[in-house]
Amino acid sequence: MSYSEQEKANLLAIKDALAASAHDFTKFFAEMFAEDAEWTIAGHGPVARTYFGMEDLFANAEEALFSRFAEPLRVEPKGVWADGDRVFAHIESATTAKDGKPYANSYMYIMSMKDGRVVSGIEWLDLNAYYEILDRVQV
Repeated sequence: MSYSEQEKANLLAIKDALAASAHDFTKFFAEMFAEDAEWTIAGHGPVARTYFGMEDLFANAEEALFSRFAEPLRVEPKGVWADGDRVFAHIESATTAKDGKPYANSYMYIMSMKDGRVVSGIEWLDLNAYYEILDRVQV
């Protein structure tokens, strides 16, 4: 597949950020997402909705999850592709919860990029795993 120069730049930015955040996924958001990014978690339940800005996303979705981990969330990209201003990333994650049990999830991100930052996108993940750890581990 032949990529444009912009697609190559976007791919490199996302791949580098994923590599830099391999042992702490929160670094990926800090490095790549615009503060006012519009982010949608697809699916059903209270966390599945569109978030407006990183503060909204972390306060109302990510903080509840990350606070239940005994160590940072590790990630491994399984594939990263580009099409126009969009970058697609398949990511696997794993860590240990505060109750000593493992937590793992799989994600598919479609991210719209502008000036080297994620400005909007959508995320698919196993929400059952998300809700299960929220129910199981009290903080």
